[in-house]
Amino acid sequence: MKFKKLLALILLPVLLLAGCGKNENPSETGNLQVETIPAEIKNGRALPGYYYENNLTDSAADPFILEHDGTYYLYSTGGSKFTVRTSKDLVVWQTQSEPILKLSDLGWAKEKGWAPEMYEYNGKFYLIFSAQGYNGLHSIEIAVCDTPNGKFKPLGDSPFYSPDFSVIDGSLFFDDDGRIYMYYSKDCSTNTVNGKRTSQTWGVEVKSDFSGTIGEHVLISTPEQAWELKSGSVLWNEGPVVFKENGTYYLLYSANYYVSEHYSVGYATSDSPLRLFDKPSDARILSGNGETVTGPGHCNILRSPDGSELFVVYHVHTVPPNTDHGRSLAIDRLVIRNDGTLAVDGPSQTRRPLPSGVNGYRHVNSGYTYSGTGEKAEIVSMSNVDNLFDGIAKGGISGIYSMDEGGTVEITLGAPEKLTAVMIYPSTQQDYAPASVDVEINGSYVIRDIKFVGSSGFPATATLSNLPEETAVEHIKITVHMGEGKNYAALSEIVMITEKEK
Repeated sequence: MKFKKLLALILLPVLLLAGCGKNENPSETGNLQVETIPAEIKNGRALPGYYYENNLTDSAADPFILEHDGTYYLYSTGGSKFTVRTSKDLVVWQTQSEPILKLSDLGWAKEKGWAPEMYEYNGKFYLIFSAQGYNGLHSIEIAVCDTPNGKFKPLGDSPFYSPDFSVIDGSLFFDDDGRIYMYYSKDCSTNTVNGKRTSQTWGVEVKSDFSGTIGEHVLISTPEQAWELKSGSVLWNEGPVVFKENGTYYLLYSANYYVSEHYSVGYATSDSPLRLFDKPSDARILSGNGETVTGPGHCNILRSPDGSELFVVYHVHTVPPNTDHGRSLAIDRLVIRNDGTLAVDGPSQTRRPLPSGVNGYRHVNSGYTYSGTGEKAEIVSMSNVDNLFDGIAKGGISGIYSMDEGGTVEITLGAPEKLTAVMIYPSTQQDYAPASVDVEINGSYVIRDIKFVGSSGFPATATLSNLPEETAVEHIKITVHMGEGKNYAALSEIVMITEKEK
C-alpha cells in the first residue's frame, strides 16, 4: 500500500555485459580504448528494491513517519483510534491489528482524533495529537510508551493543552540547545481575525518533562498571501512543522480548505523559534495541478537513513479532482537551495529513488564537479546545467538543461566510487524529451543508446554492475540524442547511486 512497487510491466533498461570484451574496431579516448556494453531493453527493473512511486490511492490523512531501528512507522488521522503501519522500505506497508490508542480510553475525548505525530525522546516515545472533547472543543494531548507501536497512555488525566478555544495539529520541535517547542493551530471554528474565521499557527516552549508550557504563546504564521486566501470567507494556516538547518528555522504549513483543490503547502523562515516567521513573496512549495493531483498538504519531515536528504511526507486527494473522497500518502524530496530557499520535487507521479540509505543504496550527493556542452539556452531561457544536480527531477520548463544533438554532461567525482547506477531524468515536457543517452565511464567503457521508456518523466537507468569487477568510477560523460523531428533535447536531473558499505 501507499507506495507501489514497480512491476516488470514497466520497461527499464537492464544493461547486460554481452560481449564486454574489446570491439574489433574500438575508438580511442586518449591512450585508452573504449569498450562497449550493449544496452538491451528487458522486462524488469534495473535496480530491484530501489525505486518508489506515489500511487495516491490508499487512505492516510495527515501522515507522519518515524524511523526507528531500521523500521518505518506510519501514523495518520484515525477518527476514534490511532493505528500504526510499518515498513522496511517505504514501499510495502503492514497494518498492525491492535490500535496504539483509543480515544475512549482518555476519558475527556469524544471523537475526531486528528494528526498524530510520534517522537523518540530520552528512551521513550511520545504521541501528540488533537481530539474533540465532550465540550465540543478540540484539545492537544500527549501520550507516552516504551515502544513506537505499543499501548500509549496519556501523561495526565486532562489534555496537555486545553484552552477555551479549539486547538489542533500539535507538533513538537527539539532544538539543538535542548529546549522543546510546541506548534499548533488555533482552529477557525473558534478563532476570528478581522471578521473572518481564521486558523493561525502559534508556538510555545514546553517543559522538558512535558508537564506543561513555559512563557507566552507566540503567533508564528497567519494567512496573508494571495494563494492563502483562495478559500474566501474562512482562512487557514494549519498543520505546522518546524525544522532547523544551518542556523535557520523553517516552518512548513498548509493553507486553504483541506478538501479544496487550492490546499497547498507553504514555508516561512526565522532566526528564532518563537516569533512571527518571514514568508517569501510566494511561499508555496507544494501544490496540485487541478487534474491528476489536488490538495497536497499537512506535511511532515523525514530524513534519509544516512542523514543526507530531506523528504516531505504529506497527503493528497485520493480521487482528484473530486476532492472529498479521502486522502492518500505521498513522499517527495525537499531541497534547500544554496540561497536558503526551499523546493519540493513533487507532487511526483513517476519513479523516484528511495531515500539514500534505504535497501542498501546510497546517493552521491556531494564531492563532485560537473559541466555541460551544446546548450541551447536561446530556446529554453531557464536552461542551466545546475538544474541537473539540484535534487528536483520534475523538470518542467524552469528546471532543465537543453542541448543540441550530441550535447554532453560531464561529471568528475572527488574520489573514486564503486557506482551501481546512474539515473538520468528527461524533461517532463514531451516536446523536449530526448530519445536516448550514451553513458561513458572513465573514458574506458561506453553504454550506448539507453532509451527513455515509459511515461513522460521516467528516467533512463544506466546500471554499472556489469562493468569489470571493482571498477571505481572517477569520470562520467553523458551524451544526449534527440528524438525524431525535434530541434533539441533536455534533461532535468542526474542521480548517482552506489551500494552502502556492508
